[in-house]
Amino acid sequence: MITTAQIVEKILSRSPFMKEAIHEGLVNVSSLARKIQPEVEQQLRKPVRSGAIIMAINRIHVDKNFKYQNRLKAYIAKLGDLIVKTNLTIYTYANTKTLSSSQLNLFNHIENDMDAFCTFSQGVSERTLLVNEKIEGIVEDYFKEEVLISRMPDLSSITIKLAQESTEISGIYYYILKQLAWENVPLVEVLSTTNEFTLIMENQYVEQGISLLMNMKRG
Repeated sequence: MITTAQIVEKILSRSPFMKEAIHEGLVNVSSLARKIQPEVEQQLRKPVRSGAIIMAINRIHVDKNFKYQNRLKAYIAKLGDLIVKTNLTIYTYANTKTLSSSQLNLFNHIENDMDAFCTFSQGVSERTLLVNEKIEGIVEDYFKEEVLISRMPDLSSITIKLAQESTEISGIYYYILKQLAWENVPLVEVLSTTNEFTLIMENQYVEQGISLLMNMKRG
């Protein structure tokens, strides 16, 4: 017959980081027990005291995760330099038939301007442009006929250089985003390419974000 401890182990194993967080004292065990109690009772088909779940959580071994965690932490320690840009603005426009043309005109205008910064992300129904303050006026001029959904000024970006083996290791983005979430660093946008991962946040959080990322690299 399946036991409470086995069910708790199964539930917490869904997250590769949960056991480590419990082991390091980063999780309120009582709150976690209350959260998973309905599922534990459903699988056991009988009521279960929260104290029994707490005991099961505290007895969980993290040995199985150490090899994976060590590999992930070793990768994080090898992350490249952090590239920081401040005083950025995000423009979000609705996708229209003329939007690509407006964007091309903008890129042609700033092509040889080494002080200009612009990157974009395209979704199904909208497109965002992340630009520095130098070209805000140029963007607004070229896109004046487009449908502006939102404009967010006073932003900063932190770009992380990823090693080539990043596609072979699961949980890299989650590990980074988890640390930022735990420290209450809100993100406005996340952009990525094969070898770069960029976090967009308000200017006021950039120093805290850099500090957290550097601490991650140091282990």
